[in-house]
Amino acid sequence: MDGRPPTQGTTFGRQRERASIDELLTRVDGPRIMLVEGEAGSGRTRLLEEAARRAADEGFAVVVADTAPELRRPAVLERLLSVLGEPGRHAPPTDGQDRLAERLRAALERRARATSLLVVLDDLEWADPATVLALRTLPIQLASSPVCWILARRTSSGGTDLDRLFLRLQTGGAVLLQLRPLSGEAVSDLVTAALGARPDSGLRVLADRAGGNPLLLLELMNGLLDEGGVVISQGYARLVTSRLPERARIVIQGRLDDLDPEARRLLEVAAMLGPTFHPLAAADLLGISPSGLLPSLEAILATGLLTAREEALVFRHDVVRESVITSIPGPVRQALHVQIGRTLLEHGGRVNAASTHLMAGAVPGVPEVLQSLDEASAEMLDTCPAAAAELTRRALDLTEPTDPRRFARTMTAMRALVAAGNLMGAAELAEAALDQCASGPSTAELLTTLSFVLVPMGQAARASDTAKVVLDMPDLPDEVRDRAELALLQAEAGLQESGNVLDRARAIVKAGDVPGRGLVAGALIVLALNGWDEGDLIGALEFTRTGVRQAFDDGVHECRLHPGLILASFLVDVRLMDEARQAMVLGTGGADGIGRDGWAAGPAIVRSRIDLAEGRPEEAIRGARAALEAADAVGAHLLGACARSALALAALRSGDLETATEHSLGDAGGSAPPPFDLTRSELVRAQVTEACDGPRAALPGLSRLLDGLAAHNRALTCDPTAAAWLVRTAVAADETRSAEEVVAAADRLADMNPGLPSLAASAEHARGLLRGDPDLLRNAAAVHADHWARASAYEDLGILLGGVGDARGRTIRFFDEALSSYAAAGAERDAARIRGRLRRMGERRRHWNHRDRPATGWDSLTGTEQRISGLVARGLTNQRIADQLSVSVHTVAFHLRQVFRKLDIRSRVELARQAIEQSDDPPDVHSTKSPDGA
Repeated sequence: MDGRPPTQGTTFGRQRERASIDELLTRVDGPRIMLVEGEAGSGRTRLLEEAARRAADEGFAVVVADTAPELRRPAVLERLLSVLGEPGRHAPPTDGQDRLAERLRAALERRARATSLLVVLDDLEWADPATVLALRTLPIQLASSPVCWILARRTSSGGTDLDRLFLRLQTGGAVLLQLRPLSGEAVSDLVTAALGARPDSGLRVLADRAGGNPLLLLELMNGLLDEGGVVISQGYARLVTSRLPERARIVIQGRLDDLDPEARRLLEVAAMLGPTFHPLAAADLLGISPSGLLPSLEAILATGLLTAREEALVFRHDVVRESVITSIPGPVRQALHVQIGRTLLEHGGRVNAASTHLMAGAVPGVPEVLQSLDEASAEMLDTCPAAAAELTRRALDLTEPTDPRRFARTMTAMRALVAAGNLMGAAELAEAALDQCASGPSTAELLTTLSFVLVPMGQAARASDTAKVVLDMPDLPDEVRDRAELALLQAEAGLQESGNVLDRARAIVKAGDVPGRGLVAGALIVLALNGWDEGDLIGALEFTRTGVRQAFDDGVHECRLHPGLILASFLVDVRLMDEARQAMVLGTGGADGIGRDGWAAGPAIVRSRIDLAEGRPEEAIRGARAALEAADAVGAHLLGACARSALALAALRSGDLETATEHSLGDAGGSAPPPFDLTRSELVRAQVTEACDGPRAALPGLSRLLDGLAAHNRALTCDPTAAAWLVRTAVAADETRSAEEVVAAADRLADMNPGLPSLAASAEHARGLLRGDPDLLRNAAAVHADHWARASAYEDLGILLGGVGDARGRTIRFFDEALSSYAAAGAERDAARIRGRLRRMGERRRHWNHRDRPATGWDSLTGTEQRISGLVARGLTNQRIADQLSVSVHTVAFHLRQVFRKLDIRSRVELARQAIEQSDDPPDVHSTKSPDGA
């Protein structure tokens, strides 16, 4: 040995096969025949050697003959006779093959009378026809003698005659033993034995790429040792190279040398196609018919390098594929990448793979490659914009500044980046291109596209200025002017003071289809947003519905705010939930259609609001959080602010004041509140402040909304309970005049929109609170379609009655109604407050659901115990937890004692660790603080 670990003579991962050999050697009746198949390097020969040793140890006489052909070596039957001591070579010339087979049968019978025999024949794919023919009968003729047979070949090799032999013997009772790839445990054992150390993750990945082939594994590990590709220290081996060792390459090359040139060429093309490929793609690349592949394909399959699955062919060993690829000269590889990319696009459905190949083949100085990138990016723009963006950016990198196609590639790259949601990348590309772009139509197109991009990024004023610059340019083509006009409409619709945008929008709508249907849809949205703000909700809904119809398949592919998104948001505000869900999917191309490009997070925000309105706050929180992540990922700060507002409100309703506080304050960049009527961040911020610090603390943040109620109705239309909450807060802060203004505005809003019941209920709720009128509150509770709004009205009604004297029974009944509705809304904190009110009246209401739980562990905790554990993980003190859940500090302490007992822990640190492990959304331990500074 050369100092390496002892792997010679050791068989790894073949316990099942060894057990089958033991069973063969101990069988006393029936066929004693084993057929062994395995690919090259699978350990077949080593297993047979071990079988021979085991048989010899058991007293068998072992007869072994190598069937591989060599110059001047006698045929297999003669060699067997020679091993048995019979004169096969010098037999009379008249002895035919039948005579040799008969003499071999007789010799085996004579030897078997004295001792049991094991006949081992390996590499039968090389056996001469006479041997194959003799083996059809010899094992059966000797079935009554103690003769065991092990006949082995390389998988699927040897031709039709050998296939028939194996099938015949199997039919007669022979056992077929197929040497499959080593299991993961066996691979790990073999690698550890070969290196004398435990492999690191890189070595384990490399070993997996050998496909469980023992020979490849050994050559990989021994080659790494030879070439210094591993560092061994303290019993661990670390991979320090990415190159395949030469020993492994030599073994692989030896297997490839058996292939003829056509099969070798097919294997090279297949390797370039990927680990899995379809023969049709390979045939197209080689310029032949699929039937023309059959001879080469059969030859490759016979080597075991490929295996067939239902719909594709697969490389058995990734290291073989990599070795084949690296043997192809670099320029040829690049050309093949381009050709494969084109072919995959022609077949369709594999745009990502096509993109990868085209990117790998893109090199400077080859115009044909740039043309291929252009064609591929154009084809993939609608179906796979991210891949199209990568291709076009690569094409731009390879394009000279003076190339006349550079501007067209820049525009394509911008459209692809916007479609892929990379708003910041699109804006940066536009600004860089403007420095190199001459004035005129090219500049107009770039600025118009930039204006569309800036709006979802939260830069509406800059977007408006950019669009105006375009419209001031002389001699603009009509198409460019219409696009710039649409960009200006979208930008100014997002501004608090939009100047003459309303007159512009009315003129466009009056002109009808003359400027273009997309432009009309944009104008309708401007009018709808203005109508909604002024209180004409029915008119705004009609404008928006018309805009949805106009926008349907209007051919506008800009980064625009789709009317369907605005319509769905409006409908949620007034609690027309069925139509809101339909607006997300009907006539707009689905939710993806109304949330394309930079607005992709919009549908998730609206769905979150739908979930909250229908009593699913946890789902609303998850949806809003996902929308926030999506918006932040693409730089859509406007929608990020909307998502934060939706998340804060959902968290407030569920009772998670910490999350509500965190997200009601806006993003870290200090973005302004969203100007579009998707959420009402100022109102939500005030509601969170009131929940944490009381009504007096909330009122200053409402001054702008309250002062503008005479002209603007946004504060009252975003939620059915907004008016009642504003009245309640103003009265509690001794601001009666503000409360009266809210009631007057709510009444005016309801009168203007008699077909919207939610507005009537909201107005009655607010008026009933201000006047202390139980009939108005009762009517509001009956009309409210929203669970939380109904619960709030019943709670206000119960508080108004006071529970004294004859009113006690009605008060308890109204509080019970409130409790039921808060529970239906998923508002745990509000439900806890109602239970507290009832307890103070001497009434107790259970607040748990019975279900079977284990005695210990996280799953044994009740919902309240899990919630308290989550708040502990966020760093809250017992007092802060009690405030958030509307319970006493003693109740929190009691629940924590139960939690510590069930989890068998002794500290809040241990509880926080387990709560974070169990949470789907663990807090950021680097940034989260408790309100007490912990």
